[in-house]
Amino acid sequence: MVREQSIESFYTRLRDSALASASTSPLLVFPSTSDVDSLCALRIIGHVLESDSVRYACYPVSSFKEIYKYTGDNLGAAADEPITILLINWGCQRDLKKILQVGPLARVFVVDSHRPIHLHNLSDQNDRVIVLYTRDDEQQADLAYDFDVSALANASDLNSDDEFEEESDSEDENDSGSEEEDGDGMRKKRRVSVENEGDPVKLFGKLKREYYYMGNFHGKPSGCLMYELSHFLRKNTNALLWLACVALTDQFVHERLTDERYQAGVMELEQHINSSGNLDSITSVTLKDGTKVTAPNSSRIAYEYEPRLMLLQEWNLFDSMLCSSYIATKMKTWSDSGIKKMQLLLGRMGFAREECKQKFQYMSIEIKRRMKDMFEQYLPEFGLTDFYYRGFLLLHGYSSKVSAADVVYGVTALLESFVESDGSCASKQFGEAYDALSLTKLDKLETGMRQAIKVQRAILRQGSAAITKKGSIRSGSKFRWVKLEDSADAKLLCHPQALTKFGYFLMDALREKGARMKPLICICYTQERSKVLIAAICGKPRLGAVQGNAFGLAFRSSAEETGAEFFHELFESSKIIH
Repeated sequence: MVREQSIESFYTRLRDSALASASTSPLLVFPSTSDVDSLCALRIIGHVLESDSVRYACYPVSSFKEIYKYTGDNLGAAADEPITILLINWGCQRDLKKILQVGPLARVFVVDSHRPIHLHNLSDQNDRVIVLYTRDDEQQADLAYDFDVSALANASDLNSDDEFEEESDSEDENDSGSEEEDGDGMRKKRRVSVENEGDPVKLFGKLKREYYYMGNFHGKPSGCLMYELSHFLRKNTNALLWLACVALTDQFVHERLTDERYQAGVMELEQHINSSGNLDSITSVTLKDGTKVTAPNSSRIAYEYEPRLMLLQEWNLFDSMLCSSYIATKMKTWSDSGIKKMQLLLGRMGFAREECKQKFQYMSIEIKRRMKDMFEQYLPEFGLTDFYYRGFLLLHGYSSKVSAADVVYGVTALLESFVESDGSCASKQFGEAYDALSLTKLDKLETGMRQAIKVQRAILRQGSAAITKKGSIRSGSKFRWVKLEDSADAKLLCHPQALTKFGYFLMDALREKGARMKPLICICYTQERSKVLIAAICGKPRLGAVQGNAFGLAFRSSAEETGAEFFHELFESSKIIH
């Protein structure tokens, strides 16, 4: 069995397995409730499965223990009927055969952007767990492997307790000769071969440590992979293409990929947009006076350069500039001098303050038309040189439009607007967030956007307080930490994505102050104050981070040593509740 599979072969095995077990159980789909990418992938694969008449049932989950409520003993060795399950955006980092106790009649399929993948899930000896893992995607990952992971996986013993944290630092990690370079200074792919090695056991242990201790990072968005599947099967639509755009933007907004990989993803989706012909989808409309005009007859996807201003279409220009992390941290808009500097910028561009405080959709058309040119002319004077990025818009008619970034903000806020005491997202809120991705239910998306604005205001308030109040941010030799005090803002920020955005805000602000960059740990009490949410933030991939987030290993090790009750929040190992 070849573990490095194409998307098509992965789906063929999934479909065949689901149809084989359909007489006793439908395909059970378990999407993660942690991110928008998971929702996009679920919508796309759902469309594909329905078109192939594959029965399935969907159960959103936030932790491993939730899956047992739906599968019972059907996954285990005692089961006498076949069962097929699909995990979306979770699971690949843990030994699924061991944790889920997968029996011989069960098959577990996994589509997950989290990296690194547990070696046991990639082993050819493991025929019960099938992870979507393609060589092309892995070679384009932000943290590339310089050895053959498939060969390393096949050398693993499936009966061993091969968990990430079991591999500790040793003198082997510093051995010389761990990298090879060709004549152009590029890394060569290192093969796991014992022919020329004096101690193959030592080599295996060294490569395994190197692999696991890269830290957590992300591969290609699951939503984009599922769109590629729909495109290959000729089941793609504009609605599915838009979901792929949102999935890629989710990774961009939440700092999960480098600029290079984002630009490559944008170019790939732009090609799909151009080839789909949606930009030419127009029709003729006759007005009452007999005049004929052309107007788009359906929603269209466009791409253009967008400003790093959060929820601008739903907010107003002044407040969006005031609160958006990019401008707020560079201009220190929480201070009087920062606000004066921002007002000076608006004045230099010729934008009246009263006009800028109107809701964006009601602003002067002339200002909107001149905005990009004015920003590009005057922002460099204030040290803002990368204000625009290539993004996606969904257009309907000539006036209605929504950006993919705003969809990500709104849907994420809906996912985190209600979380159970154990950190799990209520199924009702998952349904609300799922519906908000629909092109026909923009009212739910607008509700999420308004919630996202509240969260961003809380980030600005708490972030500015932490920066200006002496002693709020503590510093050690290896990392910094900050604790959110009990307040109304803490209720908005005691969620994984919100707390992570708060951490990135602080790191950006500290960088602008000239502070040395170190990882940051953010601590916040949950609503009932019986548990604490901890999020670890490392360097941003798009700013050149060369190491993944390895705090998940440290969290688990510390909690187990002290006997503390804990679980990794929403399958993100760098976020933990105890």
